[in-house]
Amino acid sequence: MPFSFTRCTSCVSLAIAVGVSMLNIQPARAEHVEAPVELLYAPGNMLVAGTVIEINPSGRLVFERKDVLGGKGRPPEKIDVRVPKRVLDSTRLGERYIVGYSLARADARDPTRVVANPGGAVLLSSIGLDPAMFNENSATRELLKAGRTEHGRESRHFFDLLMKALAGGERSLQMLAAGEIALEPELGERLQESGHELIEKIARDANTSPDVRALLLQSASERPSEFGEWWQAASTDVVTTTPVDGYAGGTSDPTGLILLALEVLDKHAVTVAPDALERWLGSSRTPLVERACLMLRRESPALERSAINAALADSRLPDPTRKFLNDHLRRLDLMDSRVKARKGGVN
Repeated sequence: MPFSFTRCTSCVSLAIAVGVSMLNIQPARAEHVEAPVELLYAPGNMLVAGTVIEINPSGRLVFERKDVLGGKGRPPEKIDVRVPKRVLDSTRLGERYIVGYSLARADARDPTRVVANPGGAVLLSSIGLDPAMFNENSATRELLKAGRTEHGRESRHFFDLLMKALAGGERSLQMLAAGEIALEPELGERLQESGHELIEKIARDANTSPDVRALLLQSASERPSEFGEWWQAASTDVVTTTPVDGYAGGTSDPTGLILLALEVLDKHAVTVAPDALERWLGSSRTPLVERACLMLRRESPALERSAINAALADSRLPDPTRKFLNDHLRRLDLMDSRVKARKGGVN
C-alpha cells in the first residue's frame, strides 16, 4: 500500500519567468501549498545533516549521513539524492549540508496518493525551498529546530529567527524565511506588530536575491494590511530603476522580479509611466518585452506601435529582441486587418 505523504507542489503563478531559478509565486489558491518548514517535517519526508562525498554530473549528490533531524526511520549511511543540475555548481565536496528529501512521488493513477519513487531520493523543491539544501551551521539548525512542531512555528522565537534569517546574507535561509512569511498566514499578526520596516528594506535592496525580493513583493501586494502599503512604490521602483541589462557584479538575473513587479502593478490597475515601459523594449529578455508591449497597448495601441518603432530604430537592439518586435508588429497588423474587415462586413 502506498504510504501517506503531503505532496510538495511548486505552485507559482507569476510568469516569473523562467530561466531564472525563480519561482512563479502565487499564494496557493487551487490547492494548499505547505509553508517550507512545515514541508520539511511533513510525513514521508526526511531531513538530515551530512557531508557531500560524491557529485555526479548527471544530477545526483551522495551524502554521508551524520544526523537525522526529521522524518521516520533510519536513512542509510550513504544517501544518494537526485538534485537539480544547477545545484551541482555551488556544491563542494567535503562540505556539510542539511538537506530535505523525499522517497515518494505522485501516483500516476491517482494524483491524490503517492508511491515509492523508483528513481530514489529526490531533493524537495517548493516555495521557499529552492531547493531544500542549506549550509550546515548553527543558525540553520536553530531555525529548523524551532520550527519542528506546529507550536514552535507559532512562537515568537521562531518569528524572530525568521526575521534574523531574512536580514542575513545566506540566500538559502533568506529564501526559506521569505517562503515561510509568504505561505504562513498566522504570521500576519506578528508582521503587523513588527517586521514591516525590515521586510520592506529587504524587498527594496538591490543586493538581495531577486527571487527573495519577488516573494516578499508578491506577498505584500496580496496582503497589504499585514505587510504595509509599500508594495506599490517598491514595484514602481523595480520597473523604473532596475538596469535593463541587469545588475553588474554577478547579481542574479532580475527578470523574474521585474515581471512580477509589472504583473502586480497591472493587476491592481496602477498606472505606469509610458517611458518606464518603453525602456524594457530594449531588453534582451523577450518575456519582459512582451509584457511591456501589452501594458503599452492598454494605454494606447498607437503608443505601443510608436515605442516598438523607436526600439527597432536603435542599432544596439539585441537581435532576438529585434526579431521578436518585427514578428510582433506583423501580428498587430494582422489583428488590425481582421478588425477592419469585420467592421466593413467582410468575412
